[in-house]
Amino acid sequence: MTGPFGSLRDYLKAVDELGQVLHVDKVDQDAFEATGFMYALIDKVGWGEAPIVSFNQVKTGGRWLKGPVIGNPWGRWEYEPMAFGVSAQGTNQRELYRSTLTKLETLVDENGQWPALEPTEINREDAPCKEVTLLDDAIDLTQFPFLKTNPADGGPYINTGNVILEDPKYGRNAGTYRCQIKGPRKIGVNPERNQHGWTFLMDMKDRGEPFARAAVILGADPIVFAMSSSKTTRLGQDELKVAGGFLGRPVEVVKCETSDLRVPANVEMVIEGEIPFDFEPEGPFGEMYGYVGELKPENFFMNVTAVTHRKNPVFINNFTGIHRGFLTSPLEMTSNLNYRKQFPSVLSVHFPLQTPGYCFIQIKKTRPGDAIKIGSEISKTLKIAKIAIVVDEDVDVHNFTEVMHAVGSRWQPQQATQIIDQAGAMGGDPSSPTRGSGSRIVIDATRKQPDEGGPEVYAKMNRECLLAEAPDIFTHIDDKFGDLINGWKS
Repeated sequence: MTGPFGSLRDYLKAVDELGQVLHVDKVDQDAFEATGFMYALIDKVGWGEAPIVSFNQVKTGGRWLKGPVIGNPWGRWEYEPMAFGVSAQGTNQRELYRSTLTKLETLVDENGQWPALEPTEINREDAPCKEVTLLDDAIDLTQFPFLKTNPADGGPYINTGNVILEDPKYGRNAGTYRCQIKGPRKIGVNPERNQHGWTFLMDMKDRGEPFARAAVILGADPIVFAMSSSKTTRLGQDELKVAGGFLGRPVEVVKCETSDLRVPANVEMVIEGEIPFDFEPEGPFGEMYGYVGELKPENFFMNVTAVTHRKNPVFINNFTGIHRGFLTSPLEMTSNLNYRKQFPSVLSVHFPLQTPGYCFIQIKKTRPGDAIKIGSEISKTLKIAKIAIVVDEDVDVHNFTEVMHAVGSRWQPQQATQIIDQAGAMGGDPSSPTRGSGSRIVIDATRKQPDEGGPEVYAKMNRECLLAEAPDIFTHIDDKFGDLINGWKS
Protein backbone atom coordinates (compact mmCIF):
# COMPACT_ATOMS: atom_id res chain seq x y z
CA MET A 1 0.00 0.00 0.00
CA THR A 2 1.39 3.38 -1.00
CA GLY A 3 0.32 6.93 -0.32
CA PRO A 4 -0.18 9.70 -0.30
CA PHE A 5 -1.99 8.81 2.91
CA GLY A 6 -5.07 10.53 4.26
CA SER A 7 -3.85 10.43 7.85
CA LEU A 8 -1.03 9.38 10.13
CA ARG A 9 -3.08 6.30 11.05
CA ASP A 10 -3.33 5.18 7.44
CA TYR A 11 0.43 5.52 7.07
CA LEU A 12 1.19 3.58 10.25
CA LYS A 13 -1.25 0.84 9.22
CA ALA A 14 0.48 0.48 5.85
CA VAL A 15 3.91 0.17 7.48
CA ASP A 16 2.53 -2.28 10.05
CA GLU A 17 1.21 -4.46 7.23
CA LEU A 18 4.80 -4.69 5.98
CA GLY A 19 5.82 -6.08 9.36
CA GLN A 20 7.89 -2.99 10.14
CA VAL A 21 6.23 -1.81 13.36
CA LEU A 22 7.69 -3.19 16.57
CA HIS A 23 4.97 -3.25 19.26
CA VAL A 24 6.08 -2.87 22.88
CA ASP A 25 3.48 -3.41 25.59
CA LYS A 26 4.78 -1.23 28.43
CA VAL A 27 7.74 1.04 29.13
CA ASP A 28 8.57 2.96 32.29
CA GLN A 29 9.75 6.33 31.01
CA ASP A 30 10.25 7.57 34.56
CA ALA A 31 13.19 5.14 34.38
CA PHE A 32 13.88 6.29 30.76
CA GLU A 33 13.13 2.85 29.32
CA ALA A 34 11.71 4.23 26.05
CA THR A 35 14.82 6.35 25.47
CA GLY A 36 17.13 3.47 26.31
CA PHE A 37 15.11 1.16 24.06
CA MET A 38 15.51 3.50 21.09
CA TYR A 39 19.25 3.88 21.62
CA ALA A 40 19.66 0.09 21.90
CA LEU A 41 17.54 -0.54 18.80
CA ILE A 42 19.46 1.91 16.62
CA ASP A 43 22.79 0.64 17.97
CA LYS A 44 21.81 -2.92 17.10
CA VAL A 45 19.96 -2.51 13.82
CA GLY A 46 21.29 0.74 12.38
CA TRP A 47 19.95 4.21 11.61
CA GLY A 48 18.38 3.35 8.27
CA GLU A 49 17.16 -0.17 9.06
CA ALA A 50 15.35 0.19 12.39
CA PRO A 51 11.55 -0.29 12.40
CA ILE A 52 8.90 2.03 13.72
CA VAL A 53 8.30 1.42 17.43
CA SER A 54 4.88 1.60 19.11
CA PHE A 55 4.86 1.85 22.90
CA ASN A 56 1.33 0.90 23.93
CA GLN A 57 1.51 2.14 27.53
CA VAL A 58 3.99 4.56 29.04
CA LYS A 59 4.67 5.41 32.66
CA THR A 60 5.50 9.09 32.98
CA GLY A 61 5.13 11.46 35.91
CA GLY A 62 4.34 8.52 38.16
CA ARG A 63 1.29 7.44 36.13
CA TRP A 64 0.67 4.75 33.55
CA LEU A 65 -0.83 6.48 30.50
CA LYS A 66 -2.36 4.95 27.41
CA GLY A 67 -0.54 5.37 24.11
CA PRO A 68 0.41 4.47 21.62
CA VAL A 69 3.54 6.60 21.64
CA ILE A 70 5.35 6.16 18.33
CA GLY A 71 9.11 6.37 17.90
CA ASN A 72 11.15 6.41 14.68
CA PRO A 73 8.14 6.94 12.37
CA TRP A 74 10.24 8.15 9.41
CA GLY A 75 13.43 6.19 9.93
CA ARG A 76 13.75 3.99 6.83
CA TRP A 77 14.32 5.63 3.44
CA GLU A 78 11.77 3.32 1.85
CA TYR A 79 9.05 5.23 3.71
CA GLU A 80 9.68 8.21 1.41
CA PRO A 81 8.29 6.59 -1.76
CA MET A 82 5.47 5.06 0.30
CA ALA A 83 4.42 8.45 1.66
CA PHE A 84 4.62 10.28 -1.66
CA GLY A 85 2.87 7.61 -3.69
CA VAL A 86 5.89 6.50 -5.70
CA SER A 87 5.73 2.97 -7.09
CA ALA A 88 9.21 1.70 -6.27
CA GLN A 89 10.54 -1.82 -6.36
CA GLY A 90 13.48 -3.51 -4.68
CA THR A 91 15.19 -3.45 -1.32
CA ASN A 92 18.03 -0.97 -1.90
CA GLN A 93 17.23 1.87 0.49
CA ARG A 94 19.22 4.46 -1.44
CA GLU A 95 17.57 3.58 -4.75
CA LEU A 96 14.14 3.79 -3.13
CA TYR A 97 14.97 7.23 -1.75
CA ARG A 98 16.29 8.45 -5.10
CA SER A 99 13.12 7.24 -6.82
CA THR A 100 11.24 9.71 -4.63
CA LEU A 101 13.60 12.56 -5.53
CA THR A 102 13.10 11.75 -9.21
CA LYS A 103 9.31 11.80 -8.84
CA LEU A 104 9.32 15.06 -6.88
CA GLU A 105 11.44 16.77 -9.51
CA THR A 106 8.67 16.19 -12.06
CA LEU A 107 6.23 18.17 -9.91
CA VAL A 108 8.13 21.46 -10.17
CA ASP A 109 6.63 23.98 -12.61
CA GLU A 110 8.51 26.06 -15.19
CA ASN A 111 9.21 28.73 -12.57
CA GLY A 112 10.78 26.25 -10.18
CA GLN A 113 7.79 26.30 -7.82
CA TRP A 114 6.16 23.38 -6.04
CA PRO A 115 2.47 22.81 -6.77
CA ALA A 116 0.04 24.34 -4.28
CA LEU A 117 -3.66 23.72 -3.65
CA GLU A 118 -5.91 25.85 -1.46
CA PRO A 119 -7.14 23.84 1.56
CA THR A 120 -10.80 22.83 1.65
CA GLU A 121 -12.81 23.59 4.79
CA ILE A 122 -15.11 20.86 6.11
CA ASN A 123 -17.80 20.82 8.77
CA ARG A 124 -16.90 20.26 12.38
CA GLU A 125 -18.91 17.05 12.62
CA ASP A 126 -16.89 15.54 9.77
CA ALA A 127 -13.50 16.30 11.31
CA PRO A 128 -11.79 13.36 13.10
CA CYS A 129 -9.79 15.76 15.28
CA LYS A 130 -13.09 16.97 16.85
CA GLU A 131 -14.22 13.62 18.28
CA VAL A 132 -13.39 14.82 21.81
CA THR A 133 -13.45 18.46 22.95
CA LEU A 134 -11.91 19.75 26.19
CA LEU A 135 -12.50 23.29 27.41
CA ASP A 136 -11.71 25.29 30.56
CA ASP A 137 -11.06 23.12 33.63
CA ALA A 138 -11.41 19.92 31.59
CA ILE A 139 -8.08 20.71 29.94
CA ASP A 140 -5.15 18.86 31.50
CA LEU A 141 -2.17 18.21 29.24
CA THR A 142 -0.50 16.13 31.94
CA GLN A 143 -3.05 13.35 31.31
CA PHE A 144 -1.45 12.64 27.91
CA PRO A 145 1.81 10.70 27.41
CA PHE A 146 4.14 13.57 26.56
CA LEU A 147 7.62 12.39 27.47
CA LYS A 148 10.65 13.74 29.21
CA THR A 149 12.87 12.06 26.65
CA ASN A 150 16.29 12.86 28.11
CA PRO A 151 17.27 13.10 31.79
CA ALA A 152 18.61 16.64 31.23
CA ASP A 153 15.41 17.93 29.56
CA GLY A 154 13.61 20.69 31.41
CA GLY A 155 10.49 18.54 31.62
CA PRO A 156 8.07 16.65 29.35
CA TYR A 157 7.86 17.99 25.81
CA ILE A 158 5.61 17.96 22.79
CA ASN A 159 8.42 17.69 20.27
CA THR A 160 6.50 16.89 17.08
CA GLY A 161 3.85 19.60 17.25
CA ASN A 162 3.20 21.74 14.17
CA VAL A 163 2.42 25.28 15.29
CA ILE A 164 -0.14 27.07 13.11
CA LEU A 165 0.03 30.89 13.00
CA GLU A 166 -1.60 33.46 10.75
CA ASP A 167 -0.42 36.97 9.94
CA PRO A 168 -1.95 39.61 7.63
CA LYS A 169 1.46 40.27 6.06
CA TYR A 170 2.72 36.71 5.56
CA GLY A 171 -0.42 34.57 5.57
CA ARG A 172 -0.40 31.17 7.29
CA ASN A 173 2.60 29.30 8.64
CA ALA A 174 3.01 25.76 9.94
CA GLY A 175 6.29 25.16 11.75
CA THR A 176 7.53 22.35 13.99
CA TYR A 177 8.69 23.87 17.27
CA ARG A 178 9.25 22.06 20.53
CA CYS A 179 6.71 22.82 23.27
CA GLN A 180 7.59 22.24 26.92
CA ILE A 181 4.73 21.10 29.16
CA LYS A 182 4.65 23.82 31.83
CA GLY A 183 1.33 22.90 33.43
CA PRO A 184 -2.12 21.51 32.71
CA ARG A 185 -2.98 24.50 30.49
CA LYS A 186 0.38 26.04 29.64
CA ILE A 187 3.16 25.10 27.22
CA GLY A 188 6.40 26.68 26.06
CA VAL A 189 6.83 27.42 22.35
CA ASN A 190 10.33 27.50 20.85
CA PRO A 191 10.72 28.92 17.34
CA GLU A 192 14.38 29.65 16.63
CA ARG A 193 15.37 33.10 15.37
CA ASN A 194 15.95 31.84 11.82
CA GLN A 195 12.52 30.17 11.61
CA HIS A 196 9.36 31.61 10.12
CA GLY A 197 7.40 31.31 13.37
CA TRP A 198 9.83 33.70 15.07
CA THR A 199 9.31 36.24 12.27
CA PHE A 200 5.53 35.93 12.58
CA LEU A 201 5.52 36.36 16.35
CA MET A 202 7.99 39.24 16.48
CA ASP A 203 6.08 41.12 13.77
CA MET A 204 2.89 40.76 15.83
CA LYS A 205 4.75 41.93 18.93
CA ASP A 206 6.17 44.94 17.08
CA ARG A 207 2.68 45.90 15.90
CA GLY A 208 1.59 46.07 19.53
CA GLU A 209 -0.75 43.09 19.49
CA PRO A 210 -1.36 41.69 23.00
CA PHE A 211 -0.95 38.06 21.93
CA ALA A 212 -0.90 35.71 18.95
CA ARG A 213 -3.57 33.09 18.46
CA ALA A 214 -2.00 29.73 17.73
CA ALA A 215 -2.86 26.07 17.33
CA VAL A 216 -0.46 23.18 17.85
CA ILE A 217 -1.44 20.17 15.75
CA LEU A 218 -0.21 16.70 16.69
CA GLY A 219 -0.18 13.61 14.49
CA ALA A 220 -0.41 15.18 11.05
CA ASP A 221 -0.16 13.00 7.96
CA PRO A 222 3.40 12.40 6.68
CA ILE A 223 3.37 15.10 4.01
CA VAL A 224 1.89 17.88 6.16
CA PHE A 225 4.41 16.98 8.86
CA ALA A 226 7.30 17.08 6.35
CA MET A 227 6.25 20.50 5.09
CA SER A 228 6.03 21.84 8.63
CA SER A 229 9.34 20.31 9.71
CA SER A 230 11.55 21.47 6.84
CA LYS A 231 12.31 24.61 4.87
CA THR A 232 10.74 23.28 1.71
CA THR A 233 8.70 26.50 1.57
CA ARG A 234 9.81 30.14 1.76
CA LEU A 235 8.54 32.82 4.12
CA GLY A 236 5.05 33.75 2.96
CA GLN A 237 4.30 30.37 1.38
CA ASP A 238 1.56 28.35 3.05
CA GLU A 239 2.82 24.90 4.04
CA LEU A 240 -0.73 23.51 3.95
CA LYS A 241 -1.17 24.64 0.35
CA VAL A 242 2.12 23.08 -0.72
CA ALA A 243 1.27 19.90 1.19
CA GLY A 244 -1.91 19.74 -0.88
CA GLY A 245 0.20 20.00 -4.03
CA PHE A 246 2.29 17.01 -2.95
CA LEU A 247 -0.81 15.09 -1.86
CA GLY A 248 -2.52 15.75 -5.17
CA ARG A 249 -5.63 16.93 -3.33
CA PRO A 250 -6.44 19.83 -1.02
CA VAL A 251 -5.72 19.45 2.68
CA GLU A 252 -9.04 19.33 4.53
CA VAL A 253 -9.17 21.91 7.32
CA VAL A 254 -11.60 22.77 10.09
CA LYS A 255 -12.11 25.88 12.21
CA CYS A 256 -10.66 25.94 15.72
CA GLU A 257 -12.92 26.12 18.78
CA THR A 258 -11.56 29.36 20.25
CA SER A 259 -10.14 31.20 17.24
CA ASP A 260 -10.62 31.61 13.51
CA LEU A 261 -7.54 29.53 12.70
CA ARG A 262 -8.07 26.59 10.37
CA VAL A 263 -6.19 23.37 11.05
CA PRO A 264 -5.92 20.02 9.24
CA ALA A 265 -8.98 17.98 10.13
CA ASN A 266 -7.29 14.56 10.01
CA VAL A 267 -4.73 15.15 12.79
CA GLU A 268 -4.72 13.31 16.12
CA MET A 269 -4.94 16.36 18.40
CA VAL A 270 -5.21 20.14 18.30
CA ILE A 271 -4.06 22.33 21.20
CA GLU A 272 -5.42 25.86 20.83
CA GLY A 273 -4.18 28.87 22.70
CA GLU A 274 -2.80 32.38 22.96
CA ILE A 275 0.88 33.32 22.92
CA PRO A 276 1.45 36.54 24.91
CA PHE A 277 4.54 38.60 24.23
CA ASP A 278 6.01 38.09 27.65
CA PHE A 279 8.80 35.57 28.03
CA GLU A 280 9.68 32.76 30.41
CA PRO A 281 12.65 30.40 30.80
CA GLU A 282 12.48 27.29 28.62
CA GLY A 283 14.65 24.20 28.34
CA PRO A 284 17.13 22.72 28.39
CA PHE A 285 16.39 20.13 25.72
CA GLY A 286 18.36 17.31 24.07
CA GLU A 287 19.15 18.69 20.60
CA MET A 288 19.47 17.00 17.20
CA TYR A 289 23.26 16.80 17.55
CA GLY A 290 22.77 14.42 20.47
CA TYR A 291 23.93 16.96 23.07
CA VAL A 292 22.07 18.85 25.78
CA GLY A 293 20.98 22.28 24.58
CA GLU A 294 21.08 25.45 26.59
CA LEU A 295 18.50 26.75 29.04
CA LYS A 296 16.88 29.73 27.34
CA PRO A 297 16.19 32.47 29.89
CA GLU A 298 13.51 34.04 27.66
CA ASN A 299 11.22 32.18 25.32
CA PHE A 300 7.60 32.18 24.18
CA PHE A 301 4.83 30.32 25.97
CA MET A 302 1.17 29.62 25.22
CA ASN A 303 -1.89 29.64 27.45
CA VAL A 304 -4.13 26.80 26.31
CA THR A 305 -7.77 27.62 25.57
CA ALA A 306 -9.02 24.34 24.07
CA VAL A 307 -7.95 20.81 23.22
CA THR A 308 -9.68 18.63 20.65
CA HIS A 309 -8.59 15.15 19.65
CA ARG A 310 -9.54 11.84 18.10
CA LYS A 311 -10.70 9.05 20.34
CA ASN A 312 -7.65 7.09 21.50
CA PRO A 313 -5.16 9.51 19.94
CA VAL A 314 -1.79 8.41 18.60
CA PHE A 315 1.25 10.33 19.85
CA ILE A 316 4.55 10.76 18.01
CA ASN A 317 7.66 11.35 20.11
CA ASN A 318 10.86 12.41 18.41
CA PHE A 319 13.75 10.76 20.21
CA THR A 320 15.90 13.67 19.11
CA GLY A 321 19.43 12.84 18.06
CA ILE A 322 18.67 9.11 17.95
CA HIS A 323 16.60 8.71 14.77
CA ARG A 324 15.53 10.66 11.69
CA GLY A 325 13.01 13.38 12.45
CA PHE A 326 10.98 13.77 9.24
CA LEU A 327 10.74 12.78 5.58
CA THR A 328 13.56 14.68 3.90
CA SER A 329 13.09 14.22 0.14
CA PRO A 330 11.13 17.49 -0.45
CA LEU A 331 13.76 19.52 1.42
CA GLU A 332 16.60 17.79 -0.41
CA MET A 333 15.03 18.31 -3.81
CA THR A 334 14.35 21.98 -2.95
CA SER A 335 18.06 22.39 -2.15
CA ASN A 336 19.02 20.65 -5.39
CA LEU A 337 16.81 22.92 -7.48
CA ASN A 338 17.98 26.10 -5.74
CA TYR A 339 21.68 25.33 -6.02
CA ARG A 340 21.43 24.13 -9.62
CA LYS A 341 20.10 27.57 -10.56
CA GLN A 342 23.22 29.12 -9.07
CA PHE A 343 25.66 26.41 -10.16
CA PRO A 344 24.53 24.34 -13.18
CA SER A 345 27.25 21.77 -12.48
CA VAL A 346 25.60 20.77 -9.18
CA LEU A 347 23.94 17.37 -9.52
CA SER A 348 22.86 16.54 -5.96
CA VAL A 349 23.13 17.94 -2.43
CA HIS A 350 22.63 15.64 0.55
CA PHE A 351 22.88 16.33 4.28
CA PRO A 352 22.88 13.04 6.24
CA LEU A 353 20.84 13.62 9.38
CA GLN A 354 22.53 10.77 11.20
CA THR A 355 25.72 12.88 11.15
CA PRO A 356 24.51 16.49 11.52
CA GLY A 357 27.00 19.05 10.28
CA TYR A 358 27.97 17.18 7.11
CA CYS A 359 26.88 18.11 3.59
CA PHE A 360 27.75 16.05 0.51
CA ILE A 361 27.74 17.86 -2.85
CA GLN A 362 27.93 15.95 -6.13
CA ILE A 363 29.10 17.97 -9.15
CA LYS A 364 30.01 17.49 -12.80
CA LYS A 365 33.32 19.33 -12.66
CA THR A 366 34.10 21.34 -15.78
CA ARG A 367 36.77 23.79 -14.59
CA PRO A 368 39.67 23.72 -12.14
CA GLY A 369 38.62 25.10 -8.77
CA ASP A 370 34.91 24.36 -9.28
CA ALA A 371 34.67 22.15 -6.21
CA ILE A 372 36.06 24.66 -3.71
CA LYS A 373 34.07 27.54 -5.21
CA ILE A 374 30.76 25.68 -5.17
CA GLY A 375 31.37 24.05 -1.80
CA SER A 376 32.24 27.40 -0.20
CA GLU A 377 29.10 29.13 -1.43
CA ILE A 378 26.85 26.28 -0.35
CA SER A 379 28.54 26.00 3.04
CA LYS A 380 28.07 29.74 3.68
CA THR A 381 24.35 29.63 2.90
CA LEU A 382 23.39 26.20 4.27
CA LYS A 383 23.82 26.31 8.03
CA ILE A 384 23.99 22.56 8.48
CA ALA A 385 26.93 22.35 6.03
CA LYS A 386 29.75 22.82 8.55
CA ILE A 387 31.74 20.09 6.78
CA ALA A 388 31.04 20.39 3.04
CA ILE A 389 32.48 17.53 1.00
CA VAL A 390 32.41 17.92 -2.78
CA VAL A 391 32.61 14.75 -4.91
CA ASP A 392 32.57 13.74 -8.56
CA GLU A 393 29.51 12.52 -10.43
CA ASP A 394 30.55 8.87 -10.02
CA VAL A 395 30.27 9.09 -6.22
CA ASP A 396 26.86 8.40 -4.64
CA VAL A 397 26.19 11.18 -2.12
CA HIS A 398 23.61 8.94 -0.42
CA ASN A 399 26.27 6.33 0.29
CA PHE A 400 28.35 7.46 3.28
CA THR A 401 31.00 4.83 2.58
CA GLU A 402 31.51 6.00 -1.01
CA VAL A 403 31.85 9.63 0.10
CA MET A 404 34.40 8.75 2.78
CA HIS A 405 36.26 6.59 0.24
CA ALA A 406 36.47 9.61 -2.07
CA VAL A 407 37.85 11.71 0.78
CA GLY A 408 40.51 9.11 1.46
CA SER A 409 41.49 8.55 -2.17
CA ARG A 410 40.91 11.89 -3.95
CA TRP A 411 41.58 14.58 -1.32
CA GLN A 412 44.92 16.21 -0.59
CA PRO A 413 44.41 18.31 2.58
CA GLN A 414 47.07 20.92 1.86
CA GLN A 415 45.86 21.89 -1.61
CA ALA A 416 42.17 20.97 -1.64
CA THR A 417 40.77 22.49 1.54
CA GLN A 418 39.22 25.82 2.42
CA ILE A 419 38.50 27.04 5.94
CA ILE A 420 35.71 29.60 6.33
CA ASP A 421 36.49 31.52 9.50
CA GLN A 422 32.97 32.64 10.35
CA ALA A 423 29.48 31.89 9.06
CA GLY A 424 26.01 31.13 10.32
CA ALA A 425 25.72 27.81 12.15
CA MET A 426 23.05 25.51 13.50
CA GLY A 427 21.86 26.68 16.89
CA GLY A 428 22.28 23.23 18.42
CA ASP A 429 25.93 22.75 17.44
CA PRO A 430 27.63 22.16 20.81
CA SER A 431 31.07 23.09 19.45
CA SER A 432 30.15 26.69 18.57
CA PRO A 433 31.65 29.20 21.03
CA THR A 434 28.77 31.54 20.14
CA ARG A 435 25.38 29.97 19.47
CA GLY A 436 24.41 30.34 15.83
CA SER A 437 27.86 31.06 14.38
CA GLY A 438 31.09 29.20 13.75
CA SER A 439 33.75 28.20 11.26
CA ARG A 440 33.44 25.58 8.55
CA ILE A 441 35.53 23.53 6.17
CA VAL A 442 35.19 22.71 2.48
CA ILE A 443 36.85 19.51 1.28
CA ASP A 444 37.45 18.98 -2.43
CA ALA A 445 37.22 15.19 -2.76
CA THR A 446 37.02 15.25 -6.56
CA ARG A 447 39.67 13.83 -8.88
CA LYS A 448 42.28 16.59 -9.29
CA GLN A 449 43.33 17.68 -12.73
CA PRO A 450 47.05 18.34 -13.28
CA ASP A 451 46.53 22.12 -13.11
CA GLU A 452 44.90 21.59 -9.70
CA GLY A 453 47.96 19.76 -8.40
CA GLY A 454 46.72 16.31 -9.33
CA PRO A 455 48.67 13.51 -11.03
CA GLU A 456 49.24 13.58 -14.78
CA VAL A 457 47.18 10.39 -15.10
CA TYR A 458 44.61 9.51 -12.43
CA ALA A 459 44.47 5.79 -11.73
CA LYS A 460 41.29 3.97 -12.70
CA MET A 461 39.14 2.37 -10.04
CA ASN A 462 38.87 -1.41 -10.00
CA ARG A 463 35.09 -1.15 -10.42
CA GLU A 464 35.58 0.97 -13.56
CA CYS A 465 37.81 -1.71 -15.03
CA LEU A 466 35.24 -4.39 -14.23
CA LEU A 467 32.45 -2.46 -15.96
CA ALA A 468 34.64 -1.76 -18.97
CA GLU A 469 35.43 -5.46 -19.34
CA ALA A 470 31.96 -6.78 -18.40
CA PRO A 471 29.42 -3.94 -18.79
CA ASP A 472 26.43 -6.20 -18.03
CA ILE A 473 27.96 -7.92 -15.02
CA PHE A 474 25.60 -6.52 -12.40
CA THR A 475 22.49 -7.30 -14.45
CA HIS A 476 23.84 -10.82 -14.91
CA ILE A 477 24.56 -11.22 -11.18
CA ASP A 478 21.12 -9.92 -10.27
CA ASP A 479 19.44 -12.38 -12.65
CA LYS A 480 21.52 -15.35 -11.52
CA PHE A 481 22.10 -14.68 -7.83
CA GLY A 482 19.66 -11.89 -6.90
CA ASP A 483 17.41 -14.05 -4.73
CA LEU A 484 20.39 -15.45 -2.87
CA ILE A 485 21.91 -12.02 -2.23
CA ASN A 486 18.64 -10.33 -1.28
CA GLY A 487 17.50 -13.13 0.99
CA TRP A 488 20.65 -13.92 2.90
CA LYS A 489 19.46 -12.27 6.15
CA SER A 490 16.40 -14.50 6.32
